[in-house]
Amino acid sequence: MDASRKIISNQKGFALVYIALAIAAMVGMLGLTIDLGHLYVVRGELQNAADASALAGAAALYKDPLNPTAVTTLDFVRARNTATGFIGQNKSDKNALIDGSIGSGYWNLTNKSLEPESTIPTSQHIPAVSATISRSAGNNGGPVATFFERVFGAEQSAVSSRQAIAMVGFLGSGGALFPMALSSCMTDHYFSQNPMPVTPPTIIINSVYNPGGTGCYTGQWTSFKLDTNNVPDVTELMKTGSPDPPLQVGDDIWIQPGAKAALYKEVNNWLPAAGGKDVLMAIVGTSSGGINTHTEMEIKGFATYHIDSASQGGKYITGHFVDHFTTYPGTTPGGPPTNAVTQPKMVQ
Repeated sequence: MDASRKIISNQKGFALVYIALAIAAMVGMLGLTIDLGHLYVVRGELQNAADASALAGAAALYKDPLNPTAVTTLDFVRARNTATGFIGQNKSDKNALIDGSIGSGYWNLTNKSLEPESTIPTSQHIPAVSATISRSAGNNGGPVATFFERVFGAEQSAVSSRQAIAMVGFLGSGGALFPMALSSCMTDHYFSQNPMPVTPPTIIINSVYNPGGTGCYTGQWTSFKLDTNNVPDVTELMKTGSPDPPLQVGDDIWIQPGAKAALYKEVNNWLPAAGGKDVLMAIVGTSSGGINTHTEMEIKGFATYHIDSASQGGKYITGHFVDHFTTYPGTTPGGPPTNAVTQPKMVQ
């Protein structure tokens, strides 16, 4: 009897040990889950901060956030400074972040990689800003404190975002286009001015652009993919824009000189009653016969032009290029420098 009691007592003792070990394991697993969950939240906060900083920096590549109406050129230093300054507008564990690793260069559309500022850019190289933000020794208050892992000697854990990269570039896809093509000899000359004109001068399309040379015309009608100069056809293109899928840099479009005078009347009918209208136009080259020949020509880029009015008797359109930073969401970057740039876009 005494022996039986002893065995039962020993079994109870073993059970208590197992229960204690099981409870310890459960507490450990619970603690590990809580710590990992907290680290996951912190990493998400750091990633959001990195993404936001990269986007803010990219937005400043061609635009001064402190002087948004000013016309500027590509400025990597300004972009990096803007991204760095934006870090402090984000938090981790309810504390403001103070530092991060900010870079800039050219995003290679082909290789999907960030190349240095010293790269000689091609149409596949788009200006970009990168940002990586971490909680580690000497950064943003140091590593993240753990709640339960410290029992096992891990009192802190370093956490970092992945590298965030955002780019912004000149338009490479037109979306909805007005059926006129601009001459690259004119746009190259106009947008190479430094500084740009404070008040945009009047540009008459279907005229010789003298500053660009006596043989440099401003622009010409295009029927995009159609060989037609019928007034109803081209009038419909004003309303519908480019074909589906949208035209891009490198596509060919049909140049249609000699449009009927009635078409200019249709332009005035299409315009709002007051104020004119901003439109996007394709830019084409000006070699071999220029822009006054019925032919296909390759799209080099896009620019934004404000139509004030059209003259039926003179057969020309009057207007001017708009401020340097009109954006068209949904388009892709590429093409020559003009006045139209894309919205900042995350690429990594």
